[in-house]
Amino acid sequence: MAELQVGAMAAAGRACDALARELAEQAAVVSGARCATGEAWQGEAAFRAGLAVDADRLRLIAAGEQMQGLAVLLTQYAEELRETSGAVRAVLCNGDSNGAALAVAMAKAAEVDGRCAAELLRSAAQARDGSALDLPTATTQLASATALVAGSLPPRGSSPAQVRDWWWQRSADERRMIIADAPQLIGGLDGIPCADRDRANRVLLDRLIDTEGDVSRRAALTAVRERLRYRRDGAPSTLLLSIGVEGQGRAVLAFGDPDRAADVAVYVPGMGTTLADVAGKDGARALAVHDAAAALAPRLRPTSSVVWLGYDPPSGFPEGASPARAMAGAPHYGRFLAGLRATTARGTPPHLTAIGHSYGSLLVGKAAQRPGGIAADEIVLLGSPGTGAVRAEQLGMEPGHVWAAAAPDDPVTERLPAPPRLLASLLAGHAPAALLPVQLGASHRARGWFGTRPADPAFGARLLPAEDGPDGNPHSHYLDPGSPTLAALAAVVTAPPP
Repeated sequence: MAELQVGAMAAAGRACDALARELAEQAAVVSGARCATGEAWQGEAAFRAGLAVDADRLRLIAAGEQMQGLAVLLTQYAEELRETSGAVRAVLCNGDSNGAALAVAMAKAAEVDGRCAAELLRSAAQARDGSALDLPTATTQLASATALVAGSLPPRGSSPAQVRDWWWQRSADERRMIIADAPQLIGGLDGIPCADRDRANRVLLDRLIDTEGDVSRRAALTAVRERLRYRRDGAPSTLLLSIGVEGQGRAVLAFGDPDRAADVAVYVPGMGTTLADVAGKDGARALAVHDAAAALAPRLRPTSSVVWLGYDPPSGFPEGASPARAMAGAPHYGRFLAGLRATTARGTPPHLTAIGHSYGSLLVGKAAQRPGGIAADEIVLLGSPGTGAVRAEQLGMEPGHVWAAAAPDDPVTERLPAPPRLLASLLAGHAPAALLPVQLGASHRARGWFGTRPADPAFGARLLPAEDGPDGNPHSHYLDPGSPTLAALAAVVTAPPP
């Protein structure tokens, strides 16, 4: 009978080992299915569904680990029972059935049997209620996934400060699990510390590259990854604060950690900006702002410069003639700035400068005019067609903290007529020439395409110096290294003049 029990236990161990392998294979299938969905399905429902799938995968992994542990346990106890039963048989075969040797052998067999039974009963109870899995890592993962799916995510509409508090209420193991297994949850969530967002977005970026089917989109994502990998002597650390393929693509790069910086600039590029540009020319512009500001800042006053592509810029006209894209992106920009205020690791919040170039300045202006304004100390408008405001005070800044730069020959700031004048030209039969920039008369100079021109005295902004640049395209050279605008902007970012 003992032999049958030992054989059954060994067989059960082999069965558990086979089941563990099957569970691991099923977890891999679920993981593959999760990746295959890509970013085609967006929104809160997609997030919740993704969490549920991720939790199922974690449960499969945890169950597989438990089965593997049980297989080891059964095999170990089968061997111990085989040895003790063999010892009892040897005593009996020697004719010493009433001696001390038999008593010792039977006591050992009873001890092994009792220990084995207790351990197996404990494992069976754990299997039934899902508690206290054998491996600590599996236990943490299962508990974390269950908590997430049960709805411990911050409620929709939570402020960045509430998101921050929710994040720090998670255990270190839970935070690591979310970053590794559900990076899409927090990569773009304002209120998550920048270093954690960066770790999550790097995981997400690799997955997006692996699953993206569009060749040009995959190339743009790869360019972002290469920008993150680029190292230059004396260059600041580069953090990926958001990445996504929704719309025309999303990417937010920071040069220097905003959470540890005393001075932070957040630059919004304008019309025609693509995902690849964040890794290219617009990333280079943000880095130029960082370098110029860092050169002025005292040694113990670190700086950070961010390029923010959190909206769909117009690719050209007619989208660029409408404020719709800027209005759609304005709430997201405002929330991002509030998130930087919430996550600062310094004793005091950073001095924060919002920078908008071209159509991006319209977005900054629209964000500033929303109820509550934006969490910025300075607003800088470069090559701006207008903000939708008549005067600078409508942007919610203290007097003297709105700045503008317009190169003498910039067609957007100096020659683009206001819509009524363009319409009058069209009605007079001057199209298509009327669609081109025209020299404005003095009576029309104050009116831009989107409200008062920020560089006009009537707007009330403080002017930064600007020049036309080297190639006859002054609109693109405000942030060139060595330009007078960049030098003056660096002073605003680090120590604005009184």
